[in-house]
Amino acid sequence: MKTTLCTWEDETCNRQVQFSIAYTIENRAVRINRVTPQKISFVCPETNAVSRVIAVHTDRGRRLLADRFLASQARTQLERAIGSPNANVSLPHMGIRMEICGTG
Repeated sequence: MKTTLCTWEDETCNRQVQFSIAYTIENRAVRINRVTPQKISFVCPETNAVSRVIAVHTDRGRRLLADRFLASQARTQLERAIGSPNANVSLPHMGIRMEICGTG
């Protein structure tokens, strides 16, 4: 299993959510095994600057954020990015930045 850090820009809620993503690749298909939200950065809609950052401490908060991410189109884009031969992929149109941070 491999892991990566991913920042999802949830523009409808004016926030950026940093996740740890655990995944496997089998037969060229990416399978996301675990999504763990780590922190949320709230963005001011007028200035587009981060106004505050909080860590995600509760299981309920992690579940809610992970479920929202997995239900979005960002999941499909992330799976495509992980499956690409380039380890560092930028998908600005989806607001996902990812960088491989470990292998296993």
